[in-house]
Amino acid sequence: MKKITLIILTFIISTLCMTSCSAAEPQNVSASDFTLTMKIGEPVMTVNDIKKEIDPGRITTPVIINERTLVPIRALIEEMGGAIAWEEDTQNVIIALGKDIIILTIDSTTAFVNEEAKTLDTAPATINDRTMLPIRFISENLGYKVDWNENEQLITITK
Repeated sequence: MKKITLIILTFIISTLCMTSCSAAEPQNVSASDFTLTMKIGEPVMTVNDIKKEIDPGRITTPVIINERTLVPIRALIEEMGGAIAWEEDTQNVIIALGKDIIILTIDSTTAFVNEEAKTLDTAPATINDRTMLPIRFISENLGYKVDWNENEQLITITK
Protein backbone atom coordinates (compact mmCIF):
# COMPACT_ATOMS: atom_id res chain seq x y z
CA MET A 1 0.00 0.00 0.00
CA LYS A 2 2.82 2.44 0.87
CA LYS A 3 4.59 1.76 -2.43
CA ILE A 4 1.40 2.39 -4.42
CA THR A 5 0.70 5.53 -2.39
CA LEU A 6 4.24 6.80 -3.02
CA ILE A 7 3.90 6.22 -6.77
CA ILE A 8 0.53 7.95 -6.85
CA LEU A 9 1.78 10.84 -4.73
CA THR A 10 4.73 11.32 -7.09
CA PHE A 11 2.32 11.36 -10.04
CA ILE A 12 0.02 13.87 -8.33
CA ILE A 13 2.87 16.21 -7.35
CA SER A 14 4.26 16.04 -10.88
CA THR A 15 0.82 16.83 -12.26
CA LEU A 16 0.47 19.80 -9.90
CA CYS A 17 3.84 21.15 -11.02
CA MET A 18 2.97 20.78 -14.71
CA THR A 19 -0.45 22.34 -14.22
CA SER A 20 0.85 25.36 -12.35
CA CYS A 21 3.64 25.93 -14.87
CA SER A 22 1.58 25.54 -18.03
CA ALA A 23 -1.76 27.10 -17.13
CA ALA A 24 -2.63 30.30 -18.95
CA GLU A 25 -4.58 31.55 -15.95
CA PRO A 26 -4.58 30.05 -12.47
CA GLN A 27 -7.60 27.92 -11.60
CA ASN A 28 -7.19 28.04 -7.86
CA VAL A 29 -7.77 31.03 -5.65
CA SER A 30 -6.08 32.33 -2.54
CA ALA A 31 -6.97 30.10 0.38
CA SER A 32 -7.78 33.14 2.51
CA ASP A 33 -10.68 34.22 0.31
CA PHE A 34 -12.02 30.92 -1.00
CA THR A 35 -15.81 30.58 -1.12
CA LEU A 36 -17.54 27.87 -3.12
CA THR A 37 -21.27 27.20 -3.24
CA MET A 38 -23.29 24.36 -4.78
CA LYS A 39 -26.99 23.63 -4.77
CA ILE A 40 -28.58 20.18 -4.76
CA GLY A 41 -29.91 19.37 -8.23
CA GLU A 42 -27.98 22.14 -10.04
CA PRO A 43 -24.98 21.39 -12.31
CA VAL A 44 -23.11 24.64 -11.51
CA MET A 45 -21.02 25.88 -8.62
CA THR A 46 -19.98 29.40 -7.75
CA VAL A 47 -16.34 30.01 -6.84
CA ASN A 48 -15.71 33.52 -5.50
CA ASP A 49 -18.76 34.83 -7.41
CA ILE A 50 -17.81 33.10 -10.69
CA LYS A 51 -20.20 30.40 -11.97
CA LYS A 52 -18.61 27.21 -13.29
CA GLU A 53 -19.82 23.73 -14.19
CA ILE A 54 -19.40 21.19 -11.40
CA ASP A 55 -18.65 18.43 -13.92
CA PRO A 56 -17.62 20.24 -17.13
CA GLY A 57 -19.38 18.93 -20.23
CA ARG A 58 -21.91 16.91 -18.23
CA ILE A 59 -25.05 17.70 -16.29
CA THR A 60 -23.96 16.02 -13.06
CA THR A 61 -25.41 17.55 -9.89
CA PRO A 62 -24.82 17.11 -6.16
CA VAL A 63 -27.10 14.46 -4.63
CA ILE A 64 -28.12 13.51 -1.12
CA ILE A 65 -27.66 9.88 -0.05
CA ASN A 66 -28.20 8.80 3.58
CA GLU A 67 -28.43 12.48 4.59
CA ARG A 68 -24.98 13.20 3.12
CA THR A 69 -24.18 15.25 0.03
CA LEU A 70 -22.15 13.50 -2.67
CA VAL A 71 -20.60 15.39 -5.58
CA PRO A 72 -18.32 14.75 -8.55
CA ILE A 73 -15.20 16.05 -6.83
CA ARG A 74 -12.58 16.74 -9.53
CA ALA A 75 -13.52 20.35 -10.39
CA LEU A 76 -13.89 21.28 -6.73
CA ILE A 77 -10.47 19.86 -5.77
CA GLU A 78 -8.85 21.61 -8.74
CA GLU A 79 -10.46 24.91 -7.66
CA MET A 80 -8.93 24.37 -4.21
CA GLY A 81 -5.53 23.95 -5.88
CA GLY A 82 -5.29 20.19 -5.42
CA ALA A 83 -5.05 17.15 -7.67
CA ILE A 84 -7.06 13.97 -7.99
CA ALA A 85 -6.26 10.54 -9.42
CA TRP A 86 -8.39 7.45 -10.13
CA GLU A 87 -7.17 3.84 -9.77
CA GLU A 88 -9.47 1.73 -11.93
CA ASP A 89 -8.28 -1.66 -10.62
CA THR A 90 -8.82 -0.81 -6.93
CA GLN A 91 -11.66 1.71 -7.42
CA ASN A 92 -9.64 4.17 -5.33
CA VAL A 93 -9.83 7.95 -5.58
CA ILE A 94 -6.67 9.73 -4.40
CA ILE A 95 -6.93 13.41 -3.51
CA ALA A 96 -3.85 15.53 -2.77
CA LEU A 97 -3.85 19.10 -1.54
CA GLY A 98 -0.78 20.59 0.09
CA LYS A 99 0.54 18.04 2.58
CA ASP A 100 -2.79 16.19 2.81
CA ILE A 101 -3.66 12.98 0.97
CA ILE A 102 -7.08 11.37 1.13
CA ILE A 103 -7.76 7.91 -0.32
CA LEU A 104 -11.37 6.75 -0.72
CA THR A 105 -12.71 3.56 -2.27
CA ILE A 106 -16.02 3.20 -4.08
CA ASP A 107 -18.63 1.45 -1.88
CA SER A 108 -16.34 1.48 1.18
CA THR A 109 -16.95 3.43 4.38
CA THR A 110 -13.24 3.39 5.25
CA ALA A 111 -11.07 6.23 3.99
CA PHE A 112 -7.43 7.08 4.65
CA VAL A 113 -6.44 10.63 5.55
CA ASN A 114 -2.66 10.98 5.63
CA GLU A 115 -2.46 7.17 6.11
CA GLU A 116 -4.87 7.25 9.09
CA ALA A 117 -8.03 5.14 8.67
CA LYS A 118 -11.29 7.05 9.17
CA THR A 119 -14.90 5.92 8.92
CA LEU A 120 -17.34 7.60 6.53
CA ASP A 121 -21.07 7.98 7.23
CA THR A 122 -21.79 7.29 3.56
CA ALA A 123 -19.60 5.42 1.09
CA PRO A 124 -18.45 6.97 -2.18
CA ALA A 125 -20.59 5.75 -5.07
CA THR A 126 -20.76 5.55 -8.83
CA ILE A 127 -23.92 7.23 -10.12
CA ASN A 128 -24.59 7.48 -13.87
CA ASP A 129 -20.94 6.60 -14.58
CA ARG A 130 -19.68 9.44 -12.35
CA THR A 131 -17.69 9.01 -9.15
CA MET A 132 -19.58 10.76 -6.35
CA LEU A 133 -17.82 11.52 -3.06
CA PRO A 134 -18.97 12.91 0.32
CA ILE A 135 -18.22 16.63 0.17
CA ARG A 136 -18.22 17.41 3.90
CA PHE A 137 -15.76 14.61 4.77
CA ILE A 138 -13.32 15.63 2.05
CA SER A 139 -13.55 19.39 2.57
CA GLU A 140 -13.20 19.26 6.35
CA ASN A 141 -10.26 16.84 6.16
CA LEU A 142 -8.55 19.33 3.82
CA GLY A 143 -9.05 22.16 6.33
CA TYR A 144 -12.14 23.82 4.84
CA LYS A 145 -15.36 24.80 6.61
CA VAL A 146 -18.64 23.41 5.26
CA ASP A 147 -22.05 24.96 5.89
CA TRP A 148 -25.40 23.46 4.89
CA ASN A 149 -28.55 25.52 4.32
CA GLU A 150 -31.43 23.04 4.52
CA ASN A 151 -34.09 25.48 3.25
CA GLU A 152 -32.12 26.41 0.11
CA GLN A 153 -30.42 22.99 -0.27
CA LEU A 154 -27.16 24.97 -0.52
CA ILE A 155 -23.62 23.87 0.38
CA THR A 156 -21.06 26.58 1.16
CA ILE A 157 -17.37 25.74 1.49
CA THR A 158 -14.97 28.39 2.81
CA LYS A 159 -11.41 28.82 3.99
